Amino acid sequence: MIVKRNRPPKDNPARRIIKRERPVVGEAREHTIVKRNRGVVGGGSPRGPRGPRFRMPHFWRPSKGLLVLGAVVCVFGMAGYGAYWAWTSPFFKVSNVEVVGNQRISTGTVVEASGLLGQSMLDADLAEAQRSLYQQPLVNSVRIERDWPHTVRVIVEERKAWGTWEQTGVQYTIDREGVVLGQGPAPAGSPVIRSTEAGNRIIGDRVDYQAVDAAAEIYEKLPRQLGTTVSEVAFTSGKGVQVTTANGQTALFGDSSSIAYKLSVWSALAREAQVRNINYTTIDLRYGTRPVLQ
Repeated sequence: MIVKRNRPPKDNPARRIIKRERPVVGEAREHTIVKRNRGVVGGGSPRGPRGPRFRMPHFWRPSKGLLVLGAVVCVFGMAGYGAYWAWTSPFFKVSNVEVVGNQRISTGTVVEASGLLGQSMLDADLAEAQRSLYQQPLVNSVRIERDWPHTVRVIVEERKAWGTWEQTGVQYTIDREGVVLGQGPAPAGSPVIRSTEAGNRIIGDRVDYQAVDAAAEIYEKLPRQLGTTVSEVAFTSGKGVQVTTANGQTALFGDSSSIAYKLSVWSALAREAQVRNINYTTIDLRYGTRPVLQ
């Protein structure tokens, strides 16, 4: 149900519209250009009319990533050029080969055999030079070192004289492996092996290795087992190694196998012969367990 109440009317004064002299939004108005004659701040005459204006040209500006890439390329380029310069520069060429430890072999022979002169210090093939030097008969071992910026040091260990090999009346100095080092006898007290082979020997030749191995073992062990010294070791074709002692006894060993066993058999027979009062001048040990006394 709608109830209508009698309320007094509200005081609602009339609204007035006031018009102000303002330009309408977007309305074009006349502009007045006023020219003022102003001088330079701080004094001085007024300047004249301004000339035409010039703008700086707009250059392309690279990004930060492109700048970093360019810097990296420059660094690698400089490094590459430096490596190329070092590779081809005569400053890093081998101009001096220093040889140490040589006595019999000449320095010039070592330098020429190494083939290192003129090579680059960076890629000089030291392994190949070492292999070439091992072909020299007097070289036992060799070591090569770089001494920057342009020197290579070759350290040579020559073969050492061990004994004398006598053949056709000529004495040759040999090392422990039987390599001929030159003519002439080895130092006093060294083993002496006399061979019945024909022909001559030259530096670098290898004599019969069985004779050398047998002589080395006999010279070392015979004095302890038989109480006497070795007078001579001979190498005879068809008979092998033959030993003569200082008391005039001769032993035939054959090849260089089982030298220690043959010496033990000889020692046992020598003691038994002494007990039985048996005199002998030759013992044949070539048949192992069946030695023969003569």
